[in-house]
Amino acid sequence: MKFSFNILKFDAITNVEICDELKDFCVTPELNHIAPLARRRLSKCAKFSAHLLKEIDTNSVASVFSSRDGEINRCFSLLDDVAKNEPISPTSFSLSVHNATLAQIAIFSSNNSEISAISSNLSLENGLLNGYLKLEDGFEKVAVISYFEGVDNQIAKKTNLAYAVLVVIEKGSQICLETTPNTHESLAKNSDIVFLKNMLSAKKSWSVSDEVLTWRWCVETAV
Repeated sequence: MKFSFNILKFDAITNVEICDELKDFCVTPELNHIAPLARRRLSKCAKFSAHLLKEIDTNSVASVFSSRDGEINRCFSLLDDVAKNEPISPTSFSLSVHNATLAQIAIFSSNNSEISAISSNLSLENGLLNGYLKLEDGFEKVAVISYFEGVDNQIAKKTNLAYAVLVVIEKGSQICLETTPNTHESLAKNSDIVFLKNMLSAKKSWSVSDEVLTWRWCVETAV
């Protein structure tokens, strides 16, 4: 499979300085456009996604929200409640599902356009594929949000890392993505970070892999 598109804009936000070249993305999310009560309900990844989309007219574009683990910390919290035979909060449950982030942001922005939520190990690449299909369906622009929030629970290996990456695409041939069966490539853990590093360094090609496919990026013209 091979498809191409143009990148109109890309941006990111993270809670830790991952490396020197990405330190400018380590900022506090600006959420003044969201009411304080609603703001307090947002997870880290939801806050980051809302920050990146605040300048986007989401009613004029389709949106794709993609994440490997979604609201995983809320899920662990619910499991803890079940293990302790404590009541399950309906609000906590509704905010733990995979489309919770996009639903909250859609409400804040009164977004009536098409929105998709997907779950995938290579979150960014599969999100862009979904966005490309929306372009083929007739949308002029698609905003793809790929987000990650590390597990903050004793059950799994803890990590403080959280981030969100925004890529706005349109039809074109600036960027090419091609998939082939993965026969020997090592698995990519956070392909979003690989994308940011390579785009900022103007790298022309790179590959990332999940258990099934290897995704090869080719930058045909400068972004």
